[in-house]
Amino acid sequence: MKYYDAHVHFIWKGSFNEVWQRWQVLLKKGLMGMSLIIIGHYPNNWEKFLELVPTAYQKTFEKNFFDEGLGFQISIAQQLSGVEIFPYLDCRFIDMRHSDLTKFFEAGFKGLKVLYIPDDDYEFGVIGWKQFFGRSEAESQRLIIQMVEQAFSFGWPIIFHVDLRRYADFVMEILQINPGCPFIIPHFGFSRKILAKFLERFNCCYTDFSSLLPFMQNDPHDYLDFITTYNDRILFGSDALLGEPGLTDNYLEFIITLIENEDIRAKIMYENYLHIHRFRLNKVGE
Repeated sequence: MKYYDAHVHFIWKGSFNEVWQRWQVLLKKGLMGMSLIIIGHYPNNWEKFLELVPTAYQKTFEKNFFDEGLGFQISIAQQLSGVEIFPYLDCRFIDMRHSDLTKFFEAGFKGLKVLYIPDDDYEFGVIGWKQFFGRSEAESQRLIIQMVEQAFSFGWPIIFHVDLRRYADFVMEILQINPGCPFIIPHFGFSRKILAKFLERFNCCYTDFSSLLPFMQNDPHDYLDFITTYNDRILFGSDALLGEPGLTDNYLEFIITLIENEDIRAKIMYENYLHIHRFRLNKVGE
């Protein structure tokens, strides 16, 4: 069955060619494309860089990978073949001095990924922008509003990582300011109950179940009920690293088993993804 992974990070260890060869198995199983999240701007200090990388992910970065800038260059993504790539700019390190996204648009990025962390997130294992940049939450909000509005003017969809339990009011403001902007809140916003209110109010609001596989496996009935109820707003997403395609495969096997209704499964696997990306979807560099 064909599918698109809406949430893959451009991170790997070892040979890039060997990594990509491991994805060929998934292409044979129906993988058509992926949203590839790329950190297009980052500090030149290794220790500083790690401060905005969640603890669980720090071991996935090698210093030589950082020094060579491998996972931060969209040009390297152009080497991927046989699958449709939709590159998202991860803007976690961008400050006011670098907030004009024009150069990223010109470089070939087609979407914006926001990791919204104005304050320390101990559960996620990362310090907040207040400590990292020394700026207030209000200043961070102004910056994000500016970047989202510019991204929307480019026709970019937005992946907006946010804990709705803490920042639902700001997300509501963003969506009200930018009606019609395709807006994906991954990981079910860390609250299905709160997320449901957004899905019901905003037609442009979507979500994915990336990083939630263990929770879905432990409570398949409730998650299936939520997915079924909002089946036209949910994308297949794994939160996999490019260097670990096995996670995408694990999600595939689970979702095929969980969702028996073929029409709903088709929406989750590819129809909703194409609805968001169809006018923008082409291979990097074409």
